[in-house]
Amino acid sequence: MRFSHQASDSSSQKSDNGLVQFRSKYMTADEIESILRMQHAATHSNDPYIDDYYHQARLAKKSAESRLKHHFYPSHLKDLPTRGRNNTEQHSHLPVDALGRIAFSSIRRPRPLLEVDSPSSGSNDGSTEQNVTSPQDGGIQLRRKRQMLLEGLAASLQLVDPLGKSGHAVGLAPNDDLVFLRLVSLPKGRKLLFRYIQLLFPGGELARIVCMAIFRHLRFLFGGLPSDKGAAETTIDLAKTVSTCVNGMDLRALSACLVAVVCSSEQPPLRPLGSPAGDGASIILKSVLERATELLTDPHVAGKCSMPNRALWQASFDEFFSLLTKYCLSKYETIIQSIFSQTQPGTEIISSESTRAISREMPVELLRASLPHTDEHQRKLLLDFAQRSMPITGFNTRGSSGQVTSESVRG
Repeated sequence: MRFSHQASDSSSQKSDNGLVQFRSKYMTADEIESILRMQHAATHSNDPYIDDYYHQARLAKKSAESRLKHHFYPSHLKDLPTRGRNNTEQHSHLPVDALGRIAFSSIRRPRPLLEVDSPSSGSNDGSTEQNVTSPQDGGIQLRRKRQMLLEGLAASLQLVDPLGKSGHAVGLAPNDDLVFLRLVSLPKGRKLLFRYIQLLFPGGELARIVCMAIFRHLRFLFGGLPSDKGAAETTIDLAKTVSTCVNGMDLRALSACLVAVVCSSEQPPLRPLGSPAGDGASIILKSVLERATELLTDPHVAGKCSMPNRALWQASFDEFFSLLTKYCLSKYETIIQSIFSQTQPGTEIISSESTRAISREMPVELLRASLPHTDEHQRKLLLDFAQRSMPITGFNTRGSSGQVTSESVRG
């Protein structure tokens, strides 16, 4: 048996400088090199931010840890149309050329992952390195683009501003927060939310709108810790992030957040800090009260709080304080009823049991943080409640107002 060996139409060999030179039967080496350059220019933009995104991101993270400056941003930005909430376009359309053909993406030249404009074409020497310099406008364009992207994400969540653009209250429909609730029902959605809040300016209107949506659904978000460890950590991180954002708000935004809690259809989970059932809502509300105390007592900041904003805060706090005290009274009645149903009256066991139950169930930190904002009547109410809730042996339940069961109070 004989095998016929035919010469190949093309071959390659290394030159003296180590570069591969292609040879062909029908094309010269220069022609092949020219085609390779055209193919390389079509598939490489000579922008490290696009061509090697993950490597550049790793270098930026490494330089941040070592306190070295490594700029990481695209050289050019491409403006994309933002889709508003009331967009009437329901269906997407495929691009069709003049001949009626549908243009699909090529597997040899896929669509770029990042929608950025490539820099003006120049001489391409095959080098992938690029000198990255600071923007000439000081980053104004990048900050403006960043704000547009943040607003676009808020629009995609279909968040409603109850205060309205004119400052007048706007009613909320039952399904206004449907997209938001579907997102935060997933652990990844909550992680996206707290990372999104980290990018917001704490004193901005967008941060207020997002936080008001969170305050409207404190029970949905922080009603209980998930059994999954990762999901539980995400919920805790979300509470800490919202608390940090609250610490940068002004008095008007704080008032709006308390109004969102009071007007919500959900009873917020008012628990003591460190509760095993979850204390995210209490951490956030405590931050609101302490931030308001700081704004109203700091002589350098108090002068900037206008009288209308002070009046709005006091009205918001009065409603929240009424909600808080009603919850505490109901919770206290529930604790006492539960203890007396299990223990004989007049025994010393009642004192220790009530002490442990009150410290375990009562949001004492919220009551303490509310003190600087209370008036004379509210302080007297707190004093009476404190004296009443002191564990006394042989406590008489005939003075209690009505029968309250543990199922009627959500904690």
